[in-house]
Amino acid sequence: MRAAEHERRCAIGDGKALSDALRRRVQAGEIVSPYPNLFASALYWASLNAEERSLHSIRALSKLHPKWVFAGLSAACVYGYEHSYMLHDGTVHIACTGGITKRDSKRLHRVYMSSIPRWRSGDILITSPARTLIDCAALPFDRALAVYDSALRYGHVSKTDVSTLMIQTNCDDQAVKKLLVHANSMRENGGESWAYAHIIELGYAEPLFQITFDNPNNYAMPYRVDFCWKLADGRIIVAEYDGVAKYADTSNPHRANLKAKIAYERRREQHLKEQGVTTVVHLFSETVDDKQLLDATLMNAGVPKIR
Repeated sequence: MRAAEHERRCAIGDGKALSDALRRRVQAGEIVSPYPNLFASALYWASLNAEERSLHSIRALSKLHPKWVFAGLSAACVYGYEHSYMLHDGTVHIACTGGITKRDSKRLHRVYMSSIPRWRSGDILITSPARTLIDCAALPFDRALAVYDSALRYGHVSKTDVSTLMIQTNCDDQAVKKLLVHANSMRENGGESWAYAHIIELGYAEPLFQITFDNPNNYAMPYRVDFCWKLADGRIIVAEYDGVAKYADTSNPHRANLKAKIAYERRREQHLKEQGVTTVVHLFSETVDDKQLLDATLMNAGVPKIR
């Protein structure tokens, strides 16, 4: 167990006696088994986030099955592409040229491919970046877009690579094409990708990304805004994705830091308005998650709808 934790993977029940002993500890609550014959300390497992748990299972399974080629969301994890932790449900995705077998775990999802484009990350076999993106198109659009954006941002693949492979692949062409139309390496994180997807799905005009404005306090470090609409009537609307409502927690012990952040945001907003920005709207994750609230927020800010 200690060796497995050091290697950032699950422990493997190697042999019946060891496997039986580990399963007894699972029943006692000391150990968890996220996949058949894979084990981890309950305390250690609780310290991991959803992506780390998936990677622990993948690393262990790659030792058990060195010829397995991980695909879809599993491959995206290995590549380090950004995505929502909500997508993880314990399922492991692998590429195969055959169908499901009777011995397959319920947590194993086989992705059929007539030809498997194999890449390698250390000791782990994975599908190529282009094939990984094609398979991730099966995810909801607002969740898949972060995967596409980060793959482009990392320089692992181009839109041409994906569209070329799409023509040769039995896949959801429309889903892939929609993602390629909207994918953009300029978005800096998965939260921005998610927010943008909802903005577009609500019918709002395409924003500009990462537009810079002067920072009078430090011209070497200009302000960069997440979304910007420059309208024909001269108005400039800025939307910032701020994730969780980080200023709302009055119980936070670091109140001085919070006050400094709030003061910085106020100065920043004032500087933006001095350069022609007419409206600044902050999009918290709670706002983006509630499409009615997001719609009302953008509409009140004056962002134009095109459909």
